[in-house]
Amino acid sequence: MKYGSFNINQAVGTVLCGDIVLGENFYAKGHVLRQEDIVVFKSCGIRSLFAAEFEEGDVNYKIALHQTAAHICGTGLGYLTEGDGVCRIAATTDGVFVADESRLDKFNGFNEHFILNTIAPHSSVKAGDIIAALEITPPLVTEAEVNDMIFRLSGNDSLLTLSPIDEKKALLVYPHLLNDEDENRHFTAVVMKLVTNLEGLGLNFKQEINSRYHAGDLADSLFDAFKQKADVVFVLSPLRCCGRNGVVASALAAATDDIVNYGQPQIGASDLMVAQKGKTKIIVVPHAYDMADTKAIDGLIKHAVFTPHLSEASFMHKRSVRLNEIDPLPVEHMGRLITSGNKKAAANTADVGIVVLAAGQGRRSGANKLMVEDTKGVPLFMKAVNAAVASNAKPVFVVTGFRHEETEEWLDKLDVNILYNPAFASGIRTSIDMGLKSVPLSCDGAILLPADMPNITAADLNKLIDKFDKTAEKQLCLLAHKGVKANPVLWSRSLYDQADIVPENASTRVVFAEHADYTKTVDVKDKKKLFDVNFPNDVKTFAAG
Repeated sequence: MKYGSFNINQAVGTVLCGDIVLGENFYAKGHVLRQEDIVVFKSCGIRSLFAAEFEEGDVNYKIALHQTAAHICGTGLGYLTEGDGVCRIAATTDGVFVADESRLDKFNGFNEHFILNTIAPHSSVKAGDIIAALEITPPLVTEAEVNDMIFRLSGNDSLLTLSPIDEKKALLVYPHLLNDEDENRHFTAVVMKLVTNLEGLGLNFKQEINSRYHAGDLADSLFDAFKQKADVVFVLSPLRCCGRNGVVASALAAATDDIVNYGQPQIGASDLMVAQKGKTKIIVVPHAYDMADTKAIDGLIKHAVFTPHLSEASFMHKRSVRLNEIDPLPVEHMGRLITSGNKKAAANTADVGIVVLAAGQGRRSGANKLMVEDTKGVPLFMKAVNAAVASNAKPVFVVTGFRHEETEEWLDKLDVNILYNPAFASGIRTSIDMGLKSVPLSCDGAILLPADMPNITAADLNKLIDKFDKTAEKQLCLLAHKGVKANPVLWSRSLYDQADIVPENASTRVVFAEHADYTKTVDVKDKKKLFDVNFPNDVKTFAAG
């Protein structure tokens, strides 16, 4: 597109950059000026105007809004662009609005022309309530910009979704220290506020378990709660929890699969802890919950309740701008909502996540090989990441480690899940374990893709997914050239505890022999596909293109 000031006599065919009202005539942003419009403008004394001029590859902003909204809207949402040029996204049914804070922040950093504001995530909404507004500020954007935005969003599930308000069994655990009147009064005040603030989310608070304020006793009480198949277990501490070695934290460490959040930066109420045991969420309510401003706390609690699989990355985010209030869509517009184009995959198609392993130091290569750029200025590890994003695997997880700040600057340009592995120097196994622990339970399997394989494409990854049989309990699929197995490897969920990557000396020995009965291979004719960058000469080969 080309912007500029046009003499009114040469303005036919240009595109208005903003709304203009001339008496009873209204000209909207994006309107293409015709000769009869010029007559009206001149009669009002307008001799020049600032406008845009179409160039090859330009797209009207309304078309761009439609394409972008179709990509970010998930289950239970529809979108509509009205005369003011803003695309409004509304609920098509009752439910809870679900979105990840960090992903919303990322969206608004992808392209300055694309703006997304939403209501607070995990708000209870009714059919017709507007939950988000999307705007593209110029009247024209390039097709390349739209394609780039959609690509950036392709490494994850829908950005915005609506979760049905199903009843969730909530259980309260009281670890008593003194068990006196003041302590019980405090517990009652916390529970009353908690129930009020989480009203409308389907939580059924009916069961209670009492425990001693002792790590072993509290762990036993948590195991009792798990036996009762609670969806959410709330722990109310009689004291403010401090540190990872305290009573409550020690009990969580003993009884749960993973503690994903040890606290939050809120003075006086920093002791919010979140853990997971199978599908059960364990939430330690801050001791001062009854007295604190709990907006941020409640947001994190709701995030924990409605996020299928939690990870530490889920709780590392900044606050995003929100719409001030829920504003219902006019009833007459409900029938015009365009529902999401993101359809569920066919019943026989596997849901596969992918873990890109980009944490290593690359000592043998003589440099930080993952940041070595090709002739187009793209670092090595981004070749693998881009292939993962463009593939049918999702969500995409990228495990970072050595000099992770540099790596993550590139990843901030994509809607992928970043996992920093502080133990990267201990070996790739730590990165594999971290990545697979973060893959949602809804995935049938996960691909392990080393980040030093620049020639792997989305098509190669899709062939692995197509080969994968979601009905088989045990299975792994991998690439092979003339019978020699190679990375990447797709592992079924039941094998995560044994999952590994193919070693470099696979050509000299049998690999994964113990899995031979359920191994499938995708034949690769061109050996260059399997090129991995390990040594200084490999780095030079990659950099030279």
